[in-house]
Amino acid sequence: MISTWFGYYPGGGAGGGYCCFIFVVLSSAPWIWWQIFQTFFWRRLALHLLLADDHGLFRDCMAIWLKQLRSDLHIDFADSLSSAIASLERTVYDLVLMDLGMPGMLGVVSIRQVCSLAGPTPLLVVSADDRPHVVSGCVDAGAAGYVTKASSGKTILLAVQRVLAGGQYFPAAQLTSPSPELVGLSDKQKQVLAYLAEGHSNRTIARNMCLSEGTVKQYVSRILEVLGVDNRMQAGLKAKALLGMADR
Repeated sequence: MISTWFGYYPGGGAGGGYCCFIFVVLSSAPWIWWQIFQTFFWRRLALHLLLADDHGLFRDCMAIWLKQLRSDLHIDFADSLSSAIASLERTVYDLVLMDLGMPGMLGVVSIRQVCSLAGPTPLLVVSADDRPHVVSGCVDAGAAGYVTKASSGKTILLAVQRVLAGGQYFPAAQLTSPSPELVGLSDKQKQVLAYLAEGHSNRTIARNMCLSEGTVKQYVSRILEVLGVDNRMQAGLKAKALLGMADR
């Protein structure tokens, strides 16, 4: 049909044929233009989220809650760090929601990597880990928000809405330390102290916090001085009481 119109269109020429082709497509196949509209316009106007979590049931429940945000919400799923990175490399999202415990994740190091790759796209961490030093580490890594999986669906939606609006959402209880004995420590030193309480080596702490081992050693020395203890084991035991950390 299109070739016939091209051949017999009065006046001939490339311009005439092209105009006739457009007419045929518009009149006989409007669904093509609907597909073009969906691909190039509707999808750009829709709200695009990336939900990265390796627990299928949690992803499904989260998707149900998130659908309450907007009728044109589009959600892509990832179940590992590598699949999340692959999605970010081919699609621009309005928001990334990410778990800390997926395959391939290296804690705060991976959050920093994803934030760098995502650029202006905000990242909201949704994790079962509510330890203060983990939350603070994600803040330092560039996350726009942190909400625990123990939160209600309404709380998670509130966090999502606040971050989408350009704000931040962090549980205040996890970002502040109630003990005056820790006033002499910087935020990073408090994070190191929390890792000491969990028995981590300087090398592991350095990797998780993107610091050199030399810097971690300096922080440990400062921690021992402030807490008035002789070694890292004593510092770790005292930290559990000061930071309100239960044995895990």
